[in-house]
This record gives sequence, C-alpha cells and structure tokens, in this order.
Amino acid sequence: MSERIVDYLVIGNSAAGVTAAEQIRANDAQGSVLIVGREPYAVYGRPLISYLIAGKTTRERLGWKDSGFYDRIGIECLVGPDAEVVSLDPEAHTATLADGSVVTYGKCLLATGSIPFTPPIKGLDGRENVHTFFTLDDAEGVWEDARRARQEADAEGRSARAVVIGSGMIGLKAAEAIAGYVDEVCVFELADRILPAALDAQGSELLQRLLDRHGIMCRPGLSVQEACGDGRRATSVILTNGERTPCDFIVAAVGARPNSKLAVDAGAQQGRGLVCGPDLQTSLPDVYAAGDLVQVTDVLTGDERPLALWPNAVEQGACAGRYMAGAPDAEPFDGAFAVNAVDFFETSLLTAGVINPPEGAGYETLARQERDSYVKFVMKDGRLCGYILLNRPDNAGVYTALIKDKTELSAFPEEAFLDMPLENLDFSRDDRWKRLHAFYPSCLDDRGWKETR
Repeated sequence: MSERIVDYLVIGNSAAGVTAAEQIRANDAQGSVLIVGREPYAVYGRPLISYLIAGKTTRERLGWKDSGFYDRIGIECLVGPDAEVVSLDPEAHTATLADGSVVTYGKCLLATGSIPFTPPIKGLDGRENVHTFFTLDDAEGVWEDARRARQEADAEGRSARAVVIGSGMIGLKAAEAIAGYVDEVCVFELADRILPAALDAQGSELLQRLLDRHGIMCRPGLSVQEACGDGRRATSVILTNGERTPCDFIVAAVGARPNSKLAVDAGAQQGRGLVCGPDLQTSLPDVYAAGDLVQVTDVLTGDERPLALWPNAVEQGACAGRYMAGAPDAEPFDGAFAVNAVDFFETSLLTAGVINPPEGAGYETLARQERDSYVKFVMKDGRLCGYILLNRPDNAGVYTALIKDKTELSAFPEEAFLDMPLENLDFSRDDRWKRLHAFYPSCLDDRGWKETR
C-alpha cells in the first residue's frame, strides 16, 4: 500500500475542484496540490455532453482546460476508478483511494458534485439500455443506443422512439440531443409542467409547443411506473395512467442529489447539502467543500439548498481555494441565486432568481407573450428579484445585475422591461460607473481609467 503526503488534496476533477486548484496555486506557489477524480478524463465541460451527441462538438473540444493545464500550473492529477476516494479520516488528515493507497493532506477540498437520482421504478434497474445523463460516459452510452435505435428501426420498417423520464434541464437537453436520431422522443414529467424549477406555467406551455415541432412530445402529469422488456433491454414502459408506450431506450433524468456520502460518513454536518461556513470550510477540521454538494443560502429567498449550476461551482471553488491557501484578499461566500442560460434548438431561455413567487408575499409581476417569445419580471419592494426571457435574450446580463445589485427600479418605466430591453445607457451615470468598476476593477481606480502602457 503506497502513501503520499501533500499540502492540498482536491477530491473532484471538475469545475469546483479545478478552479480551487488554480486559486491555491495562484496564492501558494510552493505547496503540493493533488487532484483526484473517479472519471478517467481530464476536466471537461460537463454541460456540453448533449452537444457531443447532437454533433455540435467533438470529444477533443469538450476539454475545459487545455492538455497541458495540470503540468503548467504545477499540480498532480490522478484520474480513473482506482483514484476514487473511498474513505476520509479527518482526524488523521488521510484519504484512502480505491486502489488502497493513502493520501495524507494538510487541507482537503470536497468537490464531488452531485449524483443522479434514479427513481425506484419497477424494471428500470439493471437494463443495459437505461441511462442517466450526467457524465461523458453516460453520453457515450446514450449516443450508442440512439444510433442503434435508428439502425434497427430502419431495418424493421418502424418508428424509433426514446423515452426520457424527467423534464428538468438535464432531461430536456438529453431529449434535444437524441431527437436527431429517433422519430419521437417522449418526455414524461410527474409535475404539472415541464421545467418546473425554471419556468412558470405560461412559459412551460410555450416551450412545450416549441419542442413539439422537433419531435419531442412532452407529457406533464404522467410518469413511468414500470419498464418492460425481454431480458436486459427495456422495450416499453407502462405509465402512471396505465398506458403502455414502446421504446428503444430510456434516459432517466428525474433529478440529482449532493454526492456527499464520503463527507457524511466522515462525520460532516449536512442539511440539504453539506453545511459550510462563509469560508466554505465544513464541520470537519481542514476540510472544505465547493460545488453541487454544498448547501448555500439563496440570497433572494433565504432558503438553504444546493445550487447545482456550473457558474456557482466555479465561484465556490475559487472562494474555497483562496481560503485554503490563506489568500489575503479572500472574501466570504455569502450565498447566490439561480441563473440559467440554455438553448433548445433555435429557442433561447434565460431565467434568474424568483420566477414562481408565492401568493400574498408582496411580489408583483410583469409578463407578456408574443408569438414564440415570453418575458416575465418579478419585483418586490421596488426591486427586481427574478425574470424569464424565452426567445428574447437581449441584455439578460443587465437584468441579472439589477437583481444582484438590488437596484431601485423607480426610475424605469414598465415599458423598459416589456417593450424595450434595458441597456446600459438607461442607468444613471453613477450607476453605470459602479457597474463598470465592478466588472473591470483591475482597469479602474477611484479617479477613472488607469494608464496602460
């Protein structure tokens, strides 16, 4: 059994872990850094796996960092099943890998992300043509079955059909990716609308119609209660209303859970995710966490929950890395709010903050639908706290900044939201200056632009 001794151990080779490693190295040029990850790949853009299947990108272009990234910043990276951390001893400051080797660390970051939740549906487990849609390997499996479905359907003179269970972002991106291979994608969703966490009823209804044009049939209010087949492959599903639907393969995308078992088994405090302080240190000594497995405060509602979004993982990873390395400019992570930006075929969707406000809580809404576009703005106490921009992406960043900065909206007429998207010049000179200073602090001083030579 081998043993390593490192100053910093990063468990998880994706957005949060890699960003943390960058910040550790930026603030500690000498400390040894080891990243370990179960997937046998260098860090890649996980949100891009649907584009791989759809033919919009390649394996080579999935990489989030270039091939020389790890060596260039002087960190070691171990990947593959043998590099998975199977146990953590926070008192001894050791981690045991699947191959039996032990790593002794000074400080440790948990960046293990989230794992798919597979519902306990009869006949689903163990089928070789049932897939989740979280990793590159998942995407490869879906891709192989999609091509196989097309070939077999053509040979047998029938339609090819895929079933997707769940209509969240992951489920709908999977549906979009495989729509080019099969004749029909059936998306089943137990909730009463698609994208229930990111859209309201009106926006969901419009998006459902737009997806239907591409052979994606969404059926909210229905789910799968049993997968049926002969042997190891599912050939049909029985729905919660008793209806049977044939299929060539299934994508299960019901949801995700924080991948926090390693930390919890080691004694870490957990709520809906790992509980961390503003420096993102867990309740375990010298153990930090960042990304999907962390419980964060929604700064708009006060709710405590994981926020499984790539930008949030990057921000938390940077924060944790700075604190781990003792950076003098480290700033606390005080919370965040959800921001989504996604395309489905020619349809663009951007959402942020509170989009389904509770009744009687003092919220006001402005909404308008025109043909294939829909906008909605949610306000409270004279400030913007959420928006939906479906097929009207103009200046979404301005609206996000309004939410983040808690800008008073009294100076803006209603038409500035529904009729004419806000632009930078709609703000006062002082507000424009504040926003410029926030985005470009290295180029500005208190008097204006710094001289550049």
